[in-house]
Amino acid sequence: MLLSVKNRTAAAVLALLAVSACADYQNHRDTVTLGAGNAVEANLAIQTVNPYPPNAGDTQIDTPGDQL
Repeated sequence: MLLSVKNRTAAAVLALLAVSACADYQNHRDTVTLGAGNAVEANLAIQTVNPYPPNAGDTQIDTPGDQL
């Protein structure tokens, strides 16, 4: 009975060590942030020519200024 408890404890310790080694490996990556890797989407967003509607640049407002 005592031997099986020791075996279970040893197996649990070995399993925890294996899992912690995998977690430590995942923490050492070559990226700066977790969201790294979306360069294509970032470049598309940066190089969008005109995201505004066509009438957004209209400066001729038909309302007189004194009524505002």
